[in-house]
Amino acid sequence: MNLKVRIMSAKKKRASGTRKSVHDKTVDFHGKTLDEAICKVDILINSGQYKSILVIHGYGQGVLKNGLRNHFKNCQQVREYYSGEELNTVGGDGVTVIYM
Repeated sequence: MNLKVRIMSAKKKRASGTRKSVHDKTVDFHGKTLDEAICKVDILINSGQYKSILVIHGYGQGVLKNGLRNHFKNCQQVREYYSGEELNTVGGDGVTVIYM
């Protein structure tokens, strides 16, 4: 069985002007409470398996977005974090990318 693998550069621009992001893990917290989201993301961060995680929290009223970003600011394992808007990536301000 022959498998062809196509590798796309993370820097390649999409037609919409945003670029497709490549991360070690993506998690979607739509419909979750802030406490549930923090608990799950802490497990992923503390596992040491990932160098970057794309966190999808959506726009909503900002409870998840603001709460998670505040948590990342105070988390020693998180080296830096950015909104998808800052990185010009899919999801805009409805996602946060964290780097360990």
